[in-house]
Amino acid sequence: MLAEEITFMANIIQIAHVDGKLSSTEQSLIEIVRKELGIKKSDMTAAQKMVDSGSYVMKPTGSFSVQVRNLEYALKVAYSDGDLGSLENDMITAFSAAIGLSQDQMERMRAEAIAQASTSALRCPSCGAENLADSKFCSKCGKSFSLAEQEIQVKYEIPHSGITIEFAESTGASFPKALELAKKASSFQQCTKNKKNWFMANFPSGYITDAAPLAEALSGLRNRSLFIDGKEQQWDEVFAFIWCSSQRDLAYRPVEYCFGKDENRINPWGCKQARMEWTDWAHWFCYGKWEKPGIIGKKVQWVFDKNRIKHELYTNIFRFRYCPYLNTKLFDLVLQGIPDIVVPDSNSDWGYHQNYTEVPGAIRIVQQESSAGISFTNEFWADGVRPKGLKVLAEILIKAFTDLKADTSPIRSLMK
Repeated sequence: MLAEEITFMANIIQIAHVDGKLSSTEQSLIEIVRKELGIKKSDMTAAQKMVDSGSYVMKPTGSFSVQVRNLEYALKVAYSDGDLGSLENDMITAFSAAIGLSQDQMERMRAEAIAQASTSALRCPSCGAENLADSKFCSKCGKSFSLAEQEIQVKYEIPHSGITIEFAESTGASFPKALELAKKASSFQQCTKNKKNWFMANFPSGYITDAAPLAEALSGLRNRSLFIDGKEQQWDEVFAFIWCSSQRDLAYRPVEYCFGKDENRINPWGCKQARMEWTDWAHWFCYGKWEKPGIIGKKVQWVFDKNRIKHELYTNIFRFRYCPYLNTKLFDLVLQGIPDIVVPDSNSDWGYHQNYTEVPGAIRIVQQESSAGISFTNEFWADGVRPKGLKVLAEILIKAFTDLKADTSPIRSLMK
């Protein structure tokens, strides 16, 4: 199949599809053209895919006589439904100008197409047989000519606002459930592209929880796309939270689930996906620097680098940023509640984060300790601090929940 023949057919298909609907007459005319030119169905499929891409523009192909013939077929298809829409007219006019036809020549071709459309018989889209214009069924194969069967929608516009999910018909086990959920969306449309049914569900902006069940039902299917406010997004970057949030919904105490108590790794952020727990070995307690206060101060103090802590926190939860249970206001209040400065030698709630090898920024600590009546010296390098227990965390979270005007009882239960 020559590339110019594919383009020739794509030009005709584009005219038929531009209004978003394909009538039985248009279908039959396109099939007649294919048979007259001897074009293979596989090559017809290639032309169809060019149009289905959504970016195809009619363009001249072949010699001048071929271009004129292409325009004749395009006009015939355009006028087959009795009228020429504005988009069809713009495309026809642009194509005519591109091949160099004069206005008079174009008007003569337009008149011929209108005359043929007014006198042509109704062709069956299935078998191509001619029928009387007012026929309700094909006299040869019996196909119904009802309005519902004469037109099929071939495209829809992705909304410029809201959360839009697009997916194709599938034999997957979860497809029936997905289709049922899609039909319950604020807006639902269906069309046929390249002989396959496609469906589009739109949800209002911010209603990610409404879209989540449909996304979960589509998790095992291939042909799917996601748009937010008209812009395509990576599926896994938006719906990565679904598995975790569904586990939360099943949890006996959902708040404790988010804070990680089920894994015995409590975090202060209310999101286990942050992977920044409140433990004495957590490395984020080493984000900061040691300082010696005063001129002759002997005790050292640890100054937290809260900007770095915040950076790592938001980096870790980025893939889960659309989770409806995330509370960034809690993040800020927790960061405020973490002390800016910690002096381990004076604060029994904090100790040194021990490292037995010297690392950049670490200080050497020598401590006198005793055990079973025996005194000994413990030497190590400290590259940060560590919390001793959950007392400080409890104080931070209770104050944060109070500031949020939220119930603090889940936090008190969390610390037990």
